[in-house]
Amino acid sequence: MYDQPISPGGMLRARMAARAYFEGQAPFIVLSGGRVHPYKTPYIEAIEMKRYLIQNLMVPESAIILDPHARHTTTNMRNTARIMLTYGFPNDKYAIVTSSEAHINAVVNMADRCIKELGYVPYELGKRVNDVVLEFKPKLESYIIDGDEPLDP
Repeated sequence: MYDQPISPGGMLRARMAARAYFEGQAPFIVLSGGRVHPYKTPYIEAIEMKRYLIQNLMVPESAIILDPHARHTTTNMRNTARIMLTYGFPNDKYAIVTSSEAHINAVVNMADRCIKELGYVPYELGKRVNDVVLEFKPKLESYIIDGDEPLDP
């Protein structure tokens, strides 16, 4: 059993998001991640990152939006797209996703995986800002619900 509420990778992603927030690049932070890694963890990644952002990095709670349901990168992006559309984020502007270089590489090359797993691509990619930051916009297709997926919120 894993006994740490947040992984070093989660802390790194949280610090990157806090930096973007405090530098004025992101007025909100959407944290996406469920009870997934490592296997059988008792912790929900998005909730633990929120706690870390508030307690350690002084990000105001009012700037944080949670998706505690995502189980992998495709559902992270789908759920974040849904949240952005539901909250009325401007659809003419790109948002940014921050993560490790390897994770951003995966998102850049994930369209086929989205089609295989979800049946559509829930986002439109913009430019790659740097190795760990990528622009994206949500697509209306992200609202398509998978009735066979018990965790599709």
